[in-house]
Amino acid sequence: MEKTPIEMIRILPADKFADAEKFIKLGEQLNCKSKVRFAVAHKTWKCVFSKRKPSRVLFTVECTDAIWQIKAMLSNIEKYKDALDHCSDHLIHLIKTAYDCHKCNNHCKGPNPFTIDGIEYRKCLGCSFYFPELDYDDQDSLLALIKREAVY
Repeated sequence: MEKTPIEMIRILPADKFADAEKFIKLGEQLNCKSKVRFAVAHKTWKCVFSKRKPSRVLFTVECTDAIWQIKAMLSNIEKYKDALDHCSDHLIHLIKTAYDCHKCNNHCKGPNPFTIDGIEYRKCLGCSFYFPELDYDDQDSLLALIKREAVY
């Protein structure tokens, strides 16, 4: 039987469960489709939250019994980069240092270009942005970024 997103994160300790639950609730609030699966190669549970129209992945909650992280598809970050003014240096560092686009195959949709502090970044659309074990303020900032992304 398939797990629900809440059942998936129940493997986390109570404090981490509460943090991850915020993102599960965001997926519900945004009326996303959710799909839970176990990734055997990485030994992690993943719940992918996708927009319905247009259909595309918005973010993924990934967890083991000890850690959790968010993989966010911030494909339109250039359109709402003003929201970065409310993000910590740590969160911005994670965005700036995400995997660069190298046009890895013939199906590559190209880079995700955006500018921060006058510097252009060209990040991989497939690899997205990973946000592991964020503190409370960074969680709130990331929730706000995902809400802004959901508009597009």
